[in-house]
Amino acid sequence: MKMAYQALYRAYRPQDFKSVAGQHHVVVTLQNAIKINKVAHAYLFSGPRGTGKTTMAKIMAKALNCVHGPTIEPCNECEICKGITKGIISDIVEIDAASNNGVDEIRDLRDKVKFLPSECKYKVYIIDEVHMLSQGAFNALLKTLEEPPAHVIFILATTEPHKIPATILSRCQRFDFQSLAKADIVDRLKYVIAKENINVSDEAIDLVSEFCEGGMRDALSLLDQSISYSTDDVVDASDVLAVSGNISSSDILKLLQAIYECQGANVLEYLNQIISMGKEIPRIINDLIIFLRDTLLFKIGKNESLKSAYRTPEYKEFATKLPNSIIFNWLDILNETLNNIKFTTQKRAFLELGLLKMTESKENDIIELRKKVERLERQIQNGTVNVEASKQSDAMEINFSSSVESIAPYEEVMSNTINKETSEALDDSYISSEDIGLVLNHGDKALRGELESIISNPETNKNASQYLKNAKIAACGLSKVILVLEDIASSNRLMREQYYQNALSVFNYDKKRIEEIYCIPQDKWNIILNDFSSKLKQNIRDEKGNIILNPISILVKKHVNVDIKDDIEDKILEMFDKNIIKVEE
Repeated sequence: MKMAYQALYRAYRPQDFKSVAGQHHVVVTLQNAIKINKVAHAYLFSGPRGTGKTTMAKIMAKALNCVHGPTIEPCNECEICKGITKGIISDIVEIDAASNNGVDEIRDLRDKVKFLPSECKYKVYIIDEVHMLSQGAFNALLKTLEEPPAHVIFILATTEPHKIPATILSRCQRFDFQSLAKADIVDRLKYVIAKENINVSDEAIDLVSEFCEGGMRDALSLLDQSISYSTDDVVDASDVLAVSGNISSSDILKLLQAIYECQGANVLEYLNQIISMGKEIPRIINDLIIFLRDTLLFKIGKNESLKSAYRTPEYKEFATKLPNSIIFNWLDILNETLNNIKFTTQKRAFLELGLLKMTESKENDIIELRKKVERLERQIQNGTVNVEASKQSDAMEINFSSSVESIAPYEEVMSNTINKETSEALDDSYISSEDIGLVLNHGDKALRGELESIISNPETNKNASQYLKNAKIAACGLSKVILVLEDIASSNRLMREQYYQNALSVFNYDKKRIEEIYCIPQDKWNIILNDFSSKLKQNIRDEKGNIILNPISILVKKHVNVDIKDDIEDKILEMFDKNIIKVEE
């Protein structure tokens, strides 16, 4: 009789500590405990699915009961090790708490604990998904965990440790299993592929390791599916994409390029092609969000975090020309669409509307900028703009062309930063180095820690705008906070009425902490921080003991109640240095 096929994740489950992928901190600690004879009576293994919790529990049971042990590595040759591997040793009891979660099952366990092991040195109880136990079952387990017999060891495994009562947690040694690194998953996949003598392309292995989200079991299951699906001699990336439901990076890139170029008809056509391949609407939205997230990582230089499929020249060219402001806008639209489809049966219609909204959002931005430029041209028609250089007393005249085409493209304007520094102070409507210096001289580390906790907590930051989530809390003091953003455009945007009030409401959600917010670009913050640190080391202070910063043009407006549509000056300041430009009507 032919033996039934065994899934890869079962066939290649590690049988000793040295075969475990990742989780080095857990392996070393358990081996040291065995080596010095300090094995605890109860352990809690917590972490994401498929990261080796139950596997590690069984290896621990073998290491403790091996005929050569307790040993830091089970031999896997003796009858005890083989029996535990096959699951036929009565002293090693594995309980699924999801289906045996009642108080009666735990009482039965408690009654049997007192009996000595029949074959092994220790009776090991492995309770999987322990968080599924009822409250009564936890209470029944509590006394046994508190004073267990010397021959009994409990190993509890869970994906949701926060659901376990504190009285249980306090009686266990807890080990947090981490999502596996991509390199560890790739190494294990290559080992399995070599053992199975299967041809799998490097790109397919790469995709499997990325789609499994850090779980080895998911990775082996996806590889198993891909092998079964493939009809060729080599399992390639298309096979992995077909069975996983994910969308290829080239399809996503083509769709977003059509959106960026405001080609609404092509956007709907490309979406139809993706859906016709059997891709689910929520998966399409999630893949678009991940793509845009990777684009932001690429733009800030975190290239090592990028998926391999997003390292093509086409992707890099697209990511380079895509402004952050548009990415944030698109992410807001996609997130809104993802929330909307949860409450409707017309998921495709909502996705189509969302993509068209993304298309029109960029087009509207361009139209709005052109209108502002046209209004400016009408104001200065037949006039001049006096340019006063900071080191020259004479003036020169610059004539503006009356054509919209002569103005820099929208994406260039939005990403432009002012690099020229001057010693002249800006007027009171702009953030100054004096404003920043006041906060730095009265730094409040406790307040800063409190704000960082608010931003990092999903419960308190759930109403935060994307601009606020992407800001870095740099310093706090005197009920003021300095937020550092990537560029001047993002800084000015967060100081607008809508986003400014949103930031205040997030920081002050339960009590008043912040009265004023200063947003500055990263490059300006670097200059200010270097200046402050240098003077702090040299102890250069004024008569009041404060450090006075060198004047610097930050070019970000303080929060004011203005009609954004009528505010022309801000866009001009993003193109020219305010200290050397003066617009006369």
